[in-house]
Amino acid sequence: MKPLPILTALTLAGCNAPGVDFWGGTTSRQAAGGHSFSVTFVADRAEAYRTSPARRLSRAQVFESAARAMEQASGCTVPRDTLIGDVARIEAELIC
Repeated sequence: MKPLPILTALTLAGCNAPGVDFWGGTTSRQAAGGHSFSVTFVADRAEAYRTSPARRLSRAQVFESAARAMEQASGCTVPRDTLIGDVARIEAELIC
Protein backbone atom coordinates (compact mmCIF):
# COMPACT_ATOMS: atom_id res chain seq x y z
CA MET A 1 0.00 0.00 0.00
CA LYS A 2 1.32 3.41 -0.93
CA PRO A 3 1.72 5.85 1.97
CA LEU A 4 0.96 9.02 -0.04
CA PRO A 5 -2.84 8.48 -0.37
CA ILE A 6 -3.11 7.65 3.33
CA LEU A 7 -1.02 10.65 4.35
CA THR A 8 -3.07 12.93 2.08
CA ALA A 9 -6.36 11.67 3.53
CA LEU A 10 -5.15 12.16 7.11
CA THR A 11 -3.90 15.65 6.34
CA LEU A 12 -7.17 16.71 4.72
CA ALA A 13 -9.21 15.24 7.57
CA GLY A 14 -7.43 17.60 9.97
CA CYS A 15 -8.33 20.68 7.92
CA ASN A 16 -11.93 20.70 9.13
CA ALA A 17 -11.21 19.85 12.77
CA PRO A 18 -11.76 22.51 15.42
CA GLY A 19 -8.73 24.28 16.87
CA VAL A 20 -7.29 23.14 20.20
CA ASP A 21 -9.14 25.90 22.09
CA PHE A 22 -12.42 24.48 20.78
CA TRP A 23 -11.91 20.75 21.47
CA GLY A 24 -14.88 19.35 23.32
CA GLY A 25 -17.15 22.12 22.06
CA THR A 26 -20.45 21.84 20.24
CA THR A 27 -20.07 21.60 16.46
CA SER A 28 -22.73 22.01 13.78
CA ARG A 29 -23.03 22.78 10.09
CA GLN A 30 -24.58 26.13 9.25
CA ALA A 31 -25.37 28.05 6.06
CA ALA A 32 -25.39 31.84 5.91
CA GLY A 33 -24.86 34.42 3.20
CA GLY A 34 -24.42 31.82 0.50
CA HIS A 35 -21.60 30.06 2.36
CA SER A 36 -21.45 26.83 4.37
CA PHE A 37 -19.62 26.70 7.68
CA SER A 38 -18.61 24.20 10.31
CA VAL A 39 -19.15 26.13 13.55
CA THR A 40 -17.75 25.08 16.93
CA PHE A 41 -18.39 26.99 20.14
CA VAL A 42 -17.15 26.67 23.71
CA ALA A 43 -18.25 28.94 26.55
CA ASP A 44 -17.92 32.51 25.21
CA ARG A 45 -15.94 31.82 21.98
CA ALA A 46 -16.85 30.46 18.54
CA GLU A 47 -14.92 29.31 15.51
CA ALA A 48 -16.26 28.95 11.96
CA TYR A 49 -14.56 27.11 9.10
CA ARG A 50 -15.91 27.98 5.67
CA THR A 51 -16.56 24.64 3.96
CA SER A 52 -17.98 25.88 0.66
CA PRO A 53 -15.73 26.67 -2.30
CA ALA A 54 -15.69 30.24 -3.57
CA ARG A 55 -13.54 32.61 -5.60
CA ARG A 56 -12.56 36.21 -5.00
CA LEU A 57 -14.12 36.46 -1.61
CA SER A 58 -14.77 39.72 0.16
CA ARG A 59 -13.41 39.40 3.68
CA ALA A 60 -16.18 41.65 5.04
CA GLN A 61 -18.93 39.53 3.44
CA VAL A 62 -17.43 36.25 4.67
CA PHE A 63 -16.98 37.65 8.20
CA GLU A 64 -20.63 38.78 8.29
CA SER A 65 -21.78 35.38 7.00
CA ALA A 66 -19.60 33.60 9.57
CA ALA A 67 -20.99 35.79 12.38
CA ARG A 68 -24.55 34.89 11.36
CA ALA A 69 -23.60 31.19 11.21
CA MET A 70 -22.08 31.42 14.70
CA GLU A 71 -25.24 33.10 16.01
CA GLN A 72 -27.43 30.40 14.43
CA ALA A 73 -25.32 27.62 15.94
CA SER A 74 -24.95 29.06 19.44
CA GLY A 75 -28.08 31.15 19.94
CA CYS A 76 -25.80 33.95 21.17
CA THR A 77 -24.83 37.35 19.76
CA VAL A 78 -21.49 37.87 18.00
CA PRO A 79 -20.05 41.37 18.48
CA ARG A 80 -18.77 42.18 14.99
CA ASP A 81 -15.65 43.92 16.34
CA THR A 82 -14.44 40.61 17.83
CA LEU A 83 -14.21 38.76 14.49
CA ILE A 84 -10.66 37.71 13.61
CA GLY A 85 -9.16 35.37 11.04
CA ASP A 86 -9.30 35.07 7.28
CA VAL A 87 -11.84 34.00 4.64
CA ALA A 88 -11.44 30.32 5.57
CA ARG A 89 -11.36 30.34 9.41
CA ILE A 90 -12.95 32.95 11.63
CA GLU A 91 -13.05 33.26 15.43
CA ALA A 92 -15.21 35.54 17.56
CA GLU A 93 -16.52 36.16 21.05
CA LEU A 94 -20.06 35.24 22.01
CA ILE A 95 -22.44 37.21 24.24
CA CYS A 96 -25.10 34.90 25.65
